[in-house]
This record gives sequence, structure tokens and C-alpha cells, in this order.
Amino acid sequence: MRKAFTLIELIFVIIIFGILSSFGAELLYKVYENYVYSNTFNRLENQSESAVKQIANRLQYRIKDSTIARDDSTAASTAEPIGSNSGNELVLEWLGTDIDGWRGTIDTVAPIGPDWSGFIDLQSSSATGLITPGTLYTNVYGAIFFIGSDVDLSSNFGWDAAINNQNASIHPMQFDGAGDIVDANTSAAIDFTGVDIFEYYQFTKSAYAVSLEGSDLVLYSDYTPWSGQRMTAGKRSVIMENVSTFQFTSMGDILVVQVCVTDNNVTGVGDYSICKEKVVF
Repeated sequence: MRKAFTLIELIFVIIIFGILSSFGAELLYKVYENYVYSNTFNRLENQSESAVKQIANRLQYRIKDSTIARDDSTAASTAEPIGSNSGNELVLEWLGTDIDGWRGTIDTVAPIGPDWSGFIDLQSSSATGLITPGTLYTNVYGAIFFIGSDVDLSSNFGWDAAINNQNASIHPMQFDGAGDIVDANTSAAIDFTGVDIFEYYQFTKSAYAVSLEGSDLVLYSDYTPWSGQRMTAGKRSVIMENVSTFQFTSMGDILVVQVCVTDNNVTGVGDYSICKEKVVF
């Protein structure tokens, strides 16, 4: 009976193990590489999907006629109508409808909303006294937009200057708690003489803006352009980091928003980017 391998047999075993180990190392590297790619892809996929969802959820409650683009968030950046912009702008800005107040989900005790009805009683109202039946808000400040009124984005929403009269498309005001719309500063009845009044309106307490600043996608909220505030006067929160592209375009009242997020730590492929789009009606 043999008790040991011959030298030739040992050499063959070493060679075979060497061949197997080289294939094994390459196989392990491929498995690890695929894991890194898959993990990066899933992470970027989730991040970009989350970003466009956050933007779309707010945009669906916008006052559609108020939506604008800007080159950047600086005070010198002027408003541009969506649709006529170049496509290279970094800021999307709009007035947001107070949807929680309209649904009556703010109040937790009876009587429960709606806090504003969105309806003007034209028969009972006059040019110096608008009545909005079913509205429960008391001393709540904001602005209203009459659905169907003419729009001039450059001046009629306060994007580039404060609104000092009621001849614009947006009307600074407050609710007095008795179903009346009154002046935000004096609480006196507003004189709408010479202004087109429509039966339905939208109420806003805040503008919103999404801005690409470096590689950060930023949301601004809680500011009032009709009183002269720009987006940087509002609350600032970062939606996402490592964003390479933020683009938007419009087709009538429909907005298309695209967000691309990048990871430059994937060895061998350079910047690894995932893009997501959302259509907002």
C-alpha cells in the first residue's frame, strides 16, 4: 500500500489548485462587483424615485397658472413662464393651494372644515364685500386666485415685486371668520371695483420652490412673494444630495420633472447615474 504522493503527483496537485484559485479569485471579484453595482443601482433608484415623488406630491396642489422657472435662487434671477424657458433653469417655483384647509383636515374638533370653501357667493357679494360661504378660517392671512382670471406672470403673482393693489392675478387678503374676505393689513373690506370677480377661487398661504444648488436639491417653503418675499426668506430643506440634473418642462398644464442622482464611488465605471421622471397634472 502506498503511504505518500510522489513528487510529480504533488506538483500536479499544486498546479491544479493554482488554476482553481485564480478562477476562484476572479469569480469572487465578479460576485463582489455585481453586488456593488446592484446595491448602488437600487440605492440610486430609490433616492431618485423618492425625490421626484416629493416634488410631484407638492406640485399636484399648485395654482397651475402661477408656475415659473428661474435661472437660480439669487435675488437678480427673474421669473420665466414655464414653456417659454430654455430648459436650463435650476429653479421651479409655484404658489401652493392650501389643500389641508380646503379638505378641513387641519381642525381636530367640531365643527370640522372645510376651512375655506373656494366659492364666492356672487349674488350676495359686492365689489366692496366678497362673501365666501362655508369658510371657517378666522384671521388667516394669505392670497386668493380667481379661477378663470387673466394671468401675467411677470407682475401678477409677486414673483419679482410685491403686490400693492388688487389689480393683479393674486389678491392679498385674510378671512375674518364670518365668511368675508377682508384686507390683510387693515381688516377692512377690500375694494374690488374694476376687478374681474369669478365664482371659484383657490387660497394660498405659501409659495414653494425646488432649486438645484451645486449638487443639493433644495425645497423652499413658507414665504409669500405677494408681500415681497423671495424664496430665500422661507424655510430651506434639502430633498437630496449628489443630484447631477434637475430639469422640468411643460405641455400646457402638464409638468414633466426629471431628477438624476449620481454616485462617483463605483470603481471602474466613473460617475454612475440614475434618472427618474414624473408627469404631474
